[in-house]
Amino acid sequence: MPLTDRRTLEGVYSVRQSVNFIMNYRFAEERMMRMMAGWIALTPEIPVKLEMARQVYEDALGKRLPELRAQPQVSKPSNENFATFIQEIEDKEQWEDTIERLTGIYRVLKPHLISHYSEAVTAANPVYEPPTIRMFARLLEEEKAHVEKGLVLLNDLIDSPEKARRASQWQGHLEELLAASGGVTGFADQQPESTRKFGRS
Repeated sequence: MPLTDRRTLEGVYSVRQSVNFIMNYRFAEERMMRMMAGWIALTPEIPVKLEMARQVYEDALGKRLPELRAQPQVSKPSNENFATFIQEIEDKEQWEDTIERLTGIYRVLKPHLISHYSEAVTAANPVYEPPTIRMFARLLEEEKAHVEKGLVLLNDLIDSPEKARRASQWQGHLEELLAASGGVTGFADQQPESTRKFGRS
């Protein structure tokens, strides 16, 4: 992706592009928060249940929207394919689906968002977008911490070759859907090393 001189006022993205991206990110965060909240009652493993409950309170986004002259409390998917990808993760609602739920969140969706938030920190202009940089830097650290804890819980559950196969197959399926959607912003070239960063186990 070509970068402009960070000292210029144009930055990498226009204000309108930044607003659209933030609304895309907010859609992903809001849906993730909603699905994880709904999964708490469906998850039999107590450590997983408690960690999901804790993370639900931290998955919020949107304070930067009014500062960017966007209508507050607005979120939208980049396209229908990304909405379908999110729905595919959310539909794992059976009692025995904990491995698939954790795989979708901690191997695919959150790592994908981490990639985008890292790019957003780099792309934001430090002259006139310090609030944006602070917001994404905070989200980046929170999501990294979430993934680290979530993968520990997932790895504890994967105690057989069959469970490892389930996790790997579900991850591959979701990654295909995510790639077909172009990612959270709908632009595949803006998601370097998205889900591959954490790899399969």
